[in-house]
Amino acid sequence: QQGQQGGQRISPRRERRASRDMPGGPSALDRLISRLGDVTNGMTPNGEETLLGRLAARLRQLERRIDDESAALLSRLTARDEELLRSARRLYHACSVVPCLLYYLRTSESPTKFPATISFTIRKGVPRWTHHALWLAGWACMGRVFQSAGSAATRRFAAAMFATGIWTTFIFRLGGGLLSDAAHLLGAAAYMVDHEVLLRLWAVAPPYRAAFRASLGVLLAAFWRGHLLERRHGISAESFASPAVRRRQIAAAPRTAQRSLFRADLAIMLSENLLFSAFVQGMLSGVEARRGGGGGRSGGGAGDETSGRCEDGGGKGKAVGEFGEILHH
Repeated sequence: QQGQQGGQRISPRRERRASRDMPGGPSALDRLISRLGDVTNGMTPNGEETLLGRLAARLRQLERRIDDESAALLSRLTARDEELLRSARRLYHACSVVPCLLYYLRTSESPTKFPATISFTIRKGVPRWTHHALWLAGWACMGRVFQSAGSAATRRFAAAMFATGIWTTFIFRLGGGLLSDAAHLLGAAAYMVDHEVLLRLWAVAPPYRAAFRASLGVLLAAFWRGHLLERRHGISAESFASPAVRRRQIAAAPRTAQRSLFRADLAIMLSENLLFSAFVQGMLSGVEARRGGGGGRSGGGAGDETSGRCEDGGGKGKAVGEFGEILHH
């Protein structure tokens, strides 16, 4: 009060401290709830934007930019581009299945490890080179689409994502040592984030996005669980020991730990494969939905065909034909 009478302004922090010291002031729980509310609103008690608030605003701005790029990209796709994307999807599916089968056919090592991550199964031998060939072929198809229909920003993103894949699976493949494995994990994390951008860029349908994100959540939780079990029982990570050595280490652990580690490794294997499969299977869902709605450069032809077929069929056919004309325009 003396400060206010003297014309001095009391800071909000001092006011909160004074109210906290007063009998009947807000409790510690009330203050925590208030601060959590301030954080979730992105504003401090002083009315200033928090770092979290600024980050959320930047992310929303980035999402709008990606959506704009997506609309422009999809509108410029031709029938040839769509065929290239279908070829890329087939090659990416083969890239997930064929190297794994070759690994468990013991073309690279014996005994094999099960469950195992994708990175482990393709780290050497025939599975490695088969994966690289299919992956490069898939990127050759998708890269041509980015080159013909993408903007400069989209092409830069595609080039950066391609370089991240080269970094992760070609240069710093799993099992090259501590620093190499650290670089591999960093690249793998960045590559998964790139897929999150691609989900939005290709306007992938919500079910595929949900499957991708749920698989990523399970993958991270299982990875952390497996890491804790390995450290607790002195078991080497899969990249630091051969399958035979790791098998002996696991056999020396308690039975409950063996079962828990197997479940964690199996969850990693299944979620990692489902993560990429969800993206690959859904990568054309946005393109097909837009084409069905008449968007893109190839949509007009479909509208013309619908109109031509339906105008010969009486009143109902004429109505559908008119609808085809609307889609075309």
